[in-house]
Amino acid sequence: MSAPAALQNRVVVSKDPETGSVVAEIPTLQIADFRAGVPEALDRLQAMLTFHLECLQGERKPTSAGADPE
Repeated sequence: MSAPAALQNRVVVSKDPETGSVVAEIPTLQIADFRAGVPEALDRLQAMLTFHLECLQGERKPTSAGADPE
């Protein structure tokens, strides 16, 4: 049995100048979240990514679409 392929997606972290919130996003997948700090934003983004990939697998859709080239 082969190991699952690793996906690489760029994570962009920025600070919203109006609210001061930290924004973490994966632009190629069009998912993003904002929180008070970087660790919280990245944790939430990880949870969103996991959910997104599980949904794609459940619908038998490819999970590599939108991955950043190496």
